[in-house]
Amino acid sequence: MRRLFVLLLVAFTLAACGGGGDTTVPAPPASTAFESSGSEQVDTLIEDWREVAWAQMAADGVKPETRVESVYQSTASLADIETFYNDLTTKGWWRLARMPGVEGDVMFSGYEHGTTALVVGAVDASKFGGNGVVVYTLKGTK
Repeated sequence: MRRLFVLLLVAFTLAACGGGGDTTVPAPPASTAFESSGSEQVDTLIEDWREVAWAQMAADGVKPETRVESVYQSTASLADIETFYNDLTTKGWWRLARMPGVEGDVMFSGYEHGTTALVVGAVDASKFGGNGVVVYTLKGTK
């Protein structure tokens, strides 16, 4: 799972276009702040994502002072989480086609709004002995 995410992030490049507009991203539906999924495998994956995602964004020129990272735990389904983030496209964001969305029990999506980039990773922790869907987001601006 981690290798897939790393490969997708390497393939993910930020396009620097004009800025402007509201880049606020609300918390996913039926979510609370993440503490523990109840699955050591999922908790380790989230820690790995935190390192790998930021390393790729920094390499793509995202300014450290703009880094906004959040982790949530949701009772919504993985499909509902994907729909929620895809709805950002109605608010000026565009979805990066190179990011696959939901594949099995994991979701990887990327979005851009001007010079602002957003990466979303989510995993259905219940498939790994944990609880709910854990959602990781990282946003930053070039």
